[in-house]
Amino acid sequence: MKPLYIISHVACSRPGYFCEYLDSRNVDYVRVSIESGEPLPTPDSLSGLVLLGAPISVNSDQPWIEREMALVRSCAERGIPVFGICFGGQLISKAFGGRVFPSSTIQIGWHPVAVAAQRHALFNGTRLPDRFDAFEWHEESFSLPPGAVPLFNGDEAGNQGFLYKSCLAVQFHPEVTAEIIEEWAARYEACVDKPTEGIQDYREMLLDVDTKLAAMRQMTDLLFEWLIERTRQIS
Repeated sequence: MKPLYIISHVACSRPGYFCEYLDSRNVDYVRVSIESGEPLPTPDSLSGLVLLGAPISVNSDQPWIEREMALVRSCAERGIPVFGICFGGQLISKAFGGRVFPSSTIQIGWHPVAVAAQRHALFNGTRLPDRFDAFEWHEESFSLPPGAVPLFNGDEAGNQGFLYKSCLAVQFHPEVTAEIIEEWAARYEACVDKPTEGIQDYREMLLDVDTKLAAMRQMTDLLFEWLIERTRQIS
């Protein structure tokens, strides 16, 4: 079986818990670092594609962004599953005609996310909570591309996830661990030293973090399982 490819854009944006999940299910994967200049895979070489976050805008003029969007489109044409997280989700939106724009509220920390009524398109009747708390870190938001199915919404930031063909995009961060949250809070200290309604401080982000992560994973593990099941259909 072909491996799943995980695209990391910067060193501090790691797949974290997602790799733990893959390892527990003996799923082969290859990690690619854009920051290190490693080339993108070809659609014929992979069973699925995961796009992680990045501290830049999808609207910036980095040449690799256009190449990554082209890869996403090629994967969708072939029915290869693509899972985009935060920047990766925004990239999927833009690749298929959506907009990426400054969010009305910067979100950093734990925020409630509502599960859309159209969730059956992804979860096939699985009983789900109406809401869950997800870890967020973003200044921009995405619109739904034409024809996309909404999956998740936020009270303040609007769209939080959608399904488009074989592509799943989310704005929140299902991959984070307590260690990743600690690292981001330290690295980007200036972003969290003045809390607002949408921005939590270091202590609030890490308060009962293991409990919060476990609760979020009851939902986000279903997203990972969707991806794995789709990869198994790619020969």
